[in-house]
Amino acid sequence: MFEFQVALRFLKEGRMQTLLIMVGIAIGIAVLIFLNALIGGLQADLLNSTVGSSPHIVGSTLQREPPLQLAQGESRVITREIFRGDQERPLRNWSPLVEQLNNMEAFVAVSPVVEGSGFITLGEASLPVVVRGFPLEEADDIYNIQERMVEGEFAVEGNRVLIGKGLAQELGVSTGNILRLGTPQGIDRTFVLAGTFDLGTQVINDSWVLLSLEKGQTLYNLEGGINSIELQVEDVFAADGAARSLKQSFPDLEWISWQEENADLLSALSSQSSSSYVIQAFILLAVTMGISSVLAVSAIQKSRQIGILKALGITTSGVSRIFLIQGALLGFAGSLLGSLMGTSLVWSFFYFVRTETGEPLFPVSISPGIFIFAVAVATLAGMAAASAPARRAARLNTIEVIKNG
Repeated sequence: MFEFQVALRFLKEGRMQTLLIMVGIAIGIAVLIFLNALIGGLQADLLNSTVGSSPHIVGSTLQREPPLQLAQGESRVITREIFRGDQERPLRNWSPLVEQLNNMEAFVAVSPVVEGSGFITLGEASLPVVVRGFPLEEADDIYNIQERMVEGEFAVEGNRVLIGKGLAQELGVSTGNILRLGTPQGIDRTFVLAGTFDLGTQVINDSWVLLSLEKGQTLYNLEGGINSIELQVEDVFAADGAARSLKQSFPDLEWISWQEENADLLSALSSQSSSSYVIQAFILLAVTMGISSVLAVSAIQKSRQIGILKALGITTSGVSRIFLIQGALLGFAGSLLGSLMGTSLVWSFFYFVRTETGEPLFPVSISPGIFIFAVAVATLAGMAAASAPARRAARLNTIEVIKNG
């Protein structure tokens, strides 16, 4: 293509200008990629630490509603709910519901839960605790308890219990000690400490006592019922939509997503993303203005050549295309160089900026899509920046340019 050859020749003739603008574009794209990876890593780490190992949706019977009916083929299963005083109503006959939820592709973990307040007694020490009973394997899919064991055995069968490391330190107990667990209803039982865990949250480590689902049902006299069902989804941001779907399918239960309970966190993430987008927009604006200014100077410097080309028969649109091609080439080449620089910057940050223990501050990953986005946007920005110089060059009067030199 003739216009392409001319555009390439113009860029080669002004090597220093071309090199400087390409470096400028590359720096802008590198910062864009680094910023995207940095904020993406921060958000991923924040989400993982807050909701990654916790239920994304919780279903419970907190409203006084008619019995829940679950469709199972042509038959229907009716759940029986009992309400005592100011207590939450336990969900009866919950197994079909849990089985149905397990069969839904939207959920990667489903766990029935018995939860209640209580107090743990050892000698003269008595501390308030949160008692949680559930099938340990199902709960581990959500809380990742087994990998966070500090001491002892990952087991709650029989009379064995697990407690948080903060609670263990406050009580001064270790694996094998006997603990007495009581409830506000006056029921108390003795348990053997099987192990301690660290779930990364002080409140949990200082208060949680984990036992089997059956022992929890007995301790709170639920007669086989449960308090809630905890769920996890593959994509944490899909939890709100999944909760709305569950409300439509099972309206007699209250389904609450993590988004509903963490409005401040969502607001912080949204603000962080918005700030990133604003910064990236200004970077692209600076890149566009830089290309435009260089090509504007080039249009003046190359006016004689342009006049000769027009005298030889090149059309006005052909002249415009020369500058548009220059802008696209600058944006494309600069974005490729910037992608390499940005990747190097990200991995340098990942390997050299670490905690005192030598661990990375947070996981940093670069989405392949950001490279495609950077190249496409930089190329389009280059063409947009070249549009004004292209129009100016196309309007040059051939006779006046050649006459005035």
